[in-house]
Amino acid sequence: MLKFRMKGRSKPERLNLVLNDETPFAVVEAYKAARTNFMFLLSDHNRKEVVFTSAVSEEGKTTTCINMAITFAQTGSKVLIIDADMRKPRVHRLLKVPSSPGLSDRLGNLTEQECIYATYQPNVFVMPAGTIPPNPAELLASATMQQLLEELNESFDHIFIDTPPVEVVTDAAVLASRLHGLILVARQDYSRKEIVQSAMDSLEQIGVGILGMLLTDVKVDRYGSRYRYSRYYGDYGYGQNDENDEEEYEN
Repeated sequence: MLKFRMKGRSKPERLNLVLNDETPFAVVEAYKAARTNFMFLLSDHNRKEVVFTSAVSEEGKTTTCINMAITFAQTGSKVLIIDADMRKPRVHRLLKVPSSPGLSDRLGNLTEQECIYATYQPNVFVMPAGTIPPNPAELLASATMQQLLEELNESFDHIFIDTPPVEVVTDAAVLASRLHGLILVARQDYSRKEIVQSAMDSLEQIGVGILGMLLTDVKVDRYGSRYRYSRYYGDYGYGQNDENDEEEYEN
């Protein structure tokens, strides 16, 4: 039986990024509508693991992954978020859990810990990316990753996996090709149609089942507001370290 570490249950500082009591009604309802659609898709194909990715960076894939997990958990489902973006991980920062030990440490046999942390959100758990490895794609393609997911399937109703952008590195494609499905995230007034189409073509060529697409940063005229992800995606290149962007976890 898995044992979950209870560190990191304090609420995140960026409350307007992660779903909370102050999130605009239109945004909450949009996620609920997406949840309904994806629940039908997942149940029809008996799917548990879903990969979240985007064509390029700054399209809102990580926040979408987190918020969809929260929305699914609100139905009583037990949901695990795996941060498989081992090049530029963000999930641990947004949900205030330790960055390691995590996925890379488990896959590299650097620890025997479960590396799963409870969050302040009921029924939402996180396996962070862990120590940044030199070979993320190889770890995700390993038999150890497949075995780990099989073990986690026994403890969770849904497993949402955040991965790097498709057009930047191969990690998402490598993992999604071996799993049940993928959700592609795009951002209004930012994502270029031809790049999104290229990402979809690349995924389909290797047999990845695309469950659907979620559009972020959508203008909601009726409510006169926009739920912005973009301000939290920095101006640096994907996969590069920015010392000012680092954030130490405190117990």
